[in-house]
Amino acid sequence: MFPAKALALPPQLDWQYKDEPALAEWSLKARAYNTDIANGIFVFFLIGQIPLLIWFLSTQGGSLQEQILVGAFLYIFTMSGVLSMTHQKTKFAYRLTASGLEFCEWKEFPKWLPQLLKWAAIITGVVMLMLAMVHPAALIGAIAGPGLMGLMYLRMGTSSQFRRMHERFHQGFHPWSDFTKMTVFRRRSIIGLHFEWYNPEGDGGKGRMIPWEEILYCRKTQLNELIGIIRKQLPESTPYTEAYIPIYA
Repeated sequence: MFPAKALALPPQLDWQYKDEPALAEWSLKARAYNTDIANGIFVFFLIGQIPLLIWFLSTQGGSLQEQILVGAFLYIFTMSGVLSMTHQKTKFAYRLTASGLEFCEWKEFPKWLPQLLKWAAIITGVVMLMLAMVHPAALIGAIAGPGLMGLMYLRMGTSSQFRRMHERFHQGFHPWSDFTKMTVFRRRSIIGLHFEWYNPEGDGGKGRMIPWEEILYCRKTQLNELIGIIRKQLPESTPYTEAYIPIYA
């Protein structure tokens, strides 16, 4: 339905209502967490480590050229790690039919990551050893940095448990009758569909209904069209609002 290039779906995904024509279907990568906090952390490191590096390098001695070279390397190395933590993305796929909403979210272990760490360890080792020849303080980094990367590379390559920790797959379905409210968060192009589910262990084992919200991540160009499609499937009495939707990782 939508012109954007679809993601390659995981092989274990089997839509429950695949025989029904789709009212809409799309897939995308999204940051499924509070991006305001994540962006704040990124900006803090982006700006905050500059005076810290200046102070640290000024205590180590050496020429200005050496300090700039070491500082630039440490800055890029640190920001690469911060970026990988604050800008992670999860893959999502959605399919809307007359029966309801089907969704899938998954996260695959990045196959390129072990190779990246391997070559990063080699390059870092060479650079830090060269720096150690002119700046003794870099010798610690020449040992610790590449060594840590090498250990992570070996763990990724040999530990299936480590890989499973970084993989995720979840598939679900809701009939339209489940939803009691619709919320749209336009700044992030998110649709929230409210529903309740029964928790038998709630209230000390007595059981109770838990209010919840199914989050649909969309592209900005799709948002208005999807709002119209979904509202047609919900009863006219279903409350609709546009507001901030908190996202908890």
